[in-house]
Amino acid sequence: MKIGLALGSGAARGWAHIGVIQALEEMGINIDIVSGCSIGSYVGASFASGKLPELAEWVESLTDWQVYALMGVGFHKGGLMSGLKVFQALQENFSYETFEELNKPFAAVATDLYSGREVNFLSGSVIEAVKASCAIPGLFPPLLFKNRWLVDGGVVNPIPVNMCRLLGADIVIAVNLSADFRPQSLVANTFDHGNNQKKTSDFFKRSQQQIQQWFKKGPDSDAKSEEQDSVLNEESLTKEYLDILEPANVEHSKQEELIAKDRIVIPPAPSIINAMTGSLDILSARVTRSRLAGDPPDILIEPQLRDFGMMEFYRAKELIEHGRASVHRVADQIKYQLGTE
Repeated sequence: MKIGLALGSGAARGWAHIGVIQALEEMGINIDIVSGCSIGSYVGASFASGKLPELAEWVESLTDWQVYALMGVGFHKGGLMSGLKVFQALQENFSYETFEELNKPFAAVATDLYSGREVNFLSGSVIEAVKASCAIPGLFPPLLFKNRWLVDGGVVNPIPVNMCRLLGADIVIAVNLSADFRPQSLVANTFDHGNNQKKTSDFFKRSQQQIQQWFKKGPDSDAKSEEQDSVLNEESLTKEYLDILEPANVEHSKQEELIAKDRIVIPPAPSIINAMTGSLDILSARVTRSRLAGDPPDILIEPQLRDFGMMEFYRAKELIEHGRASVHRVADQIKYQLGTE
């Protein structure tokens, strides 16, 4: 019996996948096939290469300023981040170059930006596949691949259960990072979700402030390390950049603050970034529900990640623990489904 593992999209929340895999292996479950979307493809490529322990050690060591440098925050053609160093790290330390070199069958999914079709990667360059799968619209630039512009696979297939089955899996375990973004959860926790979205704007604001400090210190400063080379150029240090991080309808927001003093709970006013990323969360959650209904996995694991912002990659230790806990909650069901009780 071959067991497949489908790892879903979710930006920084994807580090929870590491904890899920660790917990499954501790239960004695051998994963034969892996598929991934977006951050799930990043973790999946590392796992299929046999280098997940190295990835876990690295992500747990990341600080917030290191994440700023790795992401390459600024105005880039097609996105607000380049992500070059993130994929360079994958290529040099955590994954083999090609699908043919991997220890396990692996698939990654992306989306054709103009046709809307799902694009499946099963051969060739692993790094190119992961880059395409992780190209979150608006945040990372689309990838030109074989005359097609590709973006994040989460647009059409956030949890590629179908790819595990295509590769021959008899049992599929799926990991859904969007469980906290279902409509009923959003309604019940509106204020919490508003504060969570605000964390994304805060991430870009802090990164901007850090970069400005680097530039002010001059080119000979020790603070301008190698990691800053591709982070930002001076063209991105503009008022326009800061404007997109400010909440919409600021004056109206101030009026709402006065209303809030009368115990009316109002979520934080969204910035352009918040509106975009919040919409992506909702889109992903709804597409996930639809895809899982049409092609349900045999086992569904859903970490509770409402308190984590999509750019909080420096909270890896917490996310990994949440991933492990999500497996422990359904351990009996997993054993029953696999016949290992």
